Amino acid sequence: MDPLEQPTGAGGDAEEIKSEDAEVLEEEPRNLLISLLSEIKIGMDLSRVPLPTFILEPRSLLEKFCDFMIHCDQLSGVAKLDDPVERLYQITRWYLTGFVYKPKGVKKPYNPILGEIFRSKWQYSGTTAHLIAEQISHHPPVSCIYISNRKDGYAMTGIIGPRSKLMRASLAVLVEGSITLHLLERNEEYTFNFPNIFARGILFGTLLTEIAGNTTISCKQTNLRADMDFKAKPFFGGEYNTVSGKIKRKDEVLYSFSGKWDNRIDITNTKKKTTEVFWDCKTAKKTPRIIRPISTQEANESQRLWTHVSQAIIKKDQKEATNEKIKLENEQRNGVKDRKEKGVEWEPKYFKKIGDKWVYKYANEWTQRLKSNHLFPIYINNSNNNNNI
Repeated sequence: MDPLEQPTGAGGDAEEIKSEDAEVLEEEPRNLLISLLSEIKIGMDLSRVPLPTFILEPRSLLEKFCDFMIHCDQLSGVAKLDDPVERLYQITRWYLTGFVYKPKGVKKPYNPILGEIFRSKWQYSGTTAHLIAEQISHHPPVSCIYISNRKDGYAMTGIIGPRSKLMRASLAVLVEGSITLHLLERNEEYTFNFPNIFARGILFGTLLTEIAGNTTISCKQTNLRADMDFKAKPFFGGEYNTVSGKIKRKDEVLYSFSGKWDNRIDITNTKKKTTEVFWDCKTAKKTPRIIRPISTQEANESQRLWTHVSQAIIKKDQKEATNEKIKLENEQRNGVKDRKEKGVEWEPKYFKKIGDKWVYKYANEWTQRLKSNHLFPIYINNSNNNNNI
């Protein structure tokens, strides 16, 4: 069954939901949410619908991209592996680590403001990975991302365009777009997409977030691919947060794996008939992210831009959070109006379109620009203020 229409156990099997994953809304906010949703048609695009601030996660979507680098040490040395199957094996394991960290219940990150940017870096195994993300469109929402660790032999670039819509008893975020991981010296490209995200229990039962859908990591240069199925929990029986998949060379299955992406996944070598632990969340090491202090960030950097909204949400002052959010939205509308009156077309600062692809403008100058501190002049270790990271 299509996970977009599949009923889940958020209402009927609440006792199986881990307490750190679920949230029970009080009567007043639930009634407010139900009232809002009653005015929206099923299947309607929610990108222009202002959601109440109690359902917002206190960070921008651009910052949420950091989740995929929490275990970036899993990519350490991947470009040096001689066996292409081992390279995909390691890349697949890293990919699966990016879904573990999510807020309790149902929390949606902020829709980034046009021109908003986010920058961060991670240090592991004597190397440094740098990330820069920029919002290049607000309606429809489109984000560009670039990650580079030249010393470890890779760079990533991609574009993400989430679309929110109301389903029968849930909110769905359909994650469009893809990211390509380049192994630089090998001239290999691994392109992957993302599962969809579902907010369950909106109308009744317990609020929780599920991810579901089919995803793929593919490499044309090696004819290898990993196919994954993130499963939604059935209404009766089954488990939350399960995934299964196969690593294949064309139609030949080399490995099969299954388990819970928030706990443990086992993998089997189909030829040798041997099974081992592929990913164990409980024993995995986190790599702290490093971010510039908010006071030194540019005005359009995510944490500084949303700081007053985030502070209000953390204090559970929904009125103040709403007022601060409206201020940002009005500033954006005024900017659009001003550019239209002046006949000025907005252009991204760090990304440009070549053909049908968006690319980082300074990819070929990355090393020189880092040495001149153009992109990352000041950093602090911000791992203790990472909103569930």
